[in-house]
Amino acid sequence: MNAKVKALLIKTRRRLFGQNVGNNISAFKGNGIDFAELKEYSYGDDVRKINWKVTAREQKPYINVFNEERELNIVIAFVLSGSIYFGSVRQKQEVMAEVLGLLAFSAVKNSDRVSTLFFDEAVERFFKPTKSPKTLSAAVEHAMNVEVLGKKADMQALASYLLNSVKNRSIVLLVGDFYDMPDLSYLGAKHETYAVIVRDPFEEAPQLYGEYDLLDPVTQRHTVMQIDTALTKEYRARLKAHDEALFEHFREHRIAYTKIYTDEDPFIKLREMLK
Repeated sequence: MNAKVKALLIKTRRRLFGQNVGNNISAFKGNGIDFAELKEYSYGDDVRKINWKVTAREQKPYINVFNEERELNIVIAFVLSGSIYFGSVRQKQEVMAEVLGLLAFSAVKNSDRVSTLFFDEAVERFFKPTKSPKTLSAAVEHAMNVEVLGKKADMQALASYLLNSVKNRSIVLLVGDFYDMPDLSYLGAKHETYAVIVRDPFEEAPQLYGEYDLLDPVTQRHTVMQIDTALTKEYRARLKAHDEALFEHFREHRIAYTKIYTDEDPFIKLREMLK
C-alpha cells in the first residue's frame, strides 16, 4: 500500500471514527421498529408498511419508514471510465476513492455489511459483503490504483447487472462522473438508490483558446482541435443540458444525488445527501 493510499485511509477513518460523533454521515434507513417518517408509496416498496389511515385521508398510498435496527445490505458501485483520469485540483479517481471510503466505513460504523463493485462495461472486480475494515481498505486501495485509461463506462449495463444480481431490497450507491446518460428507473424502484457525481471544475468551465492536441481518455485517440469562445460556449450549453436531464431523471425516480467537485470536501456533500 503506497503512502497516498495510507494517507487517504487515515483521513477517511479519522473523519468517521473521531471524537465528533455528531459528524457521522450514516443516515441509512431500513426495516426497524423505530418509526422515522411517512413517504408516498413507490413500486417495489413493501405493501405491509402501508399506512392505511394516511392513505385513506390523502387518497393515495403512503408507507411507514423506519430507522434500521438490523444490518442493511449496502452496495457501492464504483464506475470506471477513462474520463475519471483527470483533475485540475485532485484526480477525480482519487476523490471517488475517498467517497468510497467514507460511504463504506460509515456503513461499517453503523454495523452494516458493504459490497463494493467496480464496473466499466462489465464487472472489473467485486468485493463480497463485509464488515471488515481490512477488506474495505483493500477496496479503497483498488479504487486509487486501478487502471482506468481506455475504459468505457456503461451505466445501462451496470443498472441491469445490479437489478439481476442484487435480489433483496438494498441501498445502492453509484459513484462516477455520469457522462453516460442512464435509465435508472427500474433500479430506483427496486432499491434505495443514490448517485454521487464527481466532476472537476475545469471540465465544466474550460478556459481554453487556440490549437490543442487532445487525447480522448476512453478511446485514447488524439485529435487536433482549434478551440475558440464559440466552441467552449457550445460545449458548456450541451453539458448543462445533459446534467439538467440527468437531474430531472433522478428526481422523477426518487434517486437522491449530489455533485462533488475535486476542490470540495466530499464529507460535507455526502452528509447533506444522506440527510
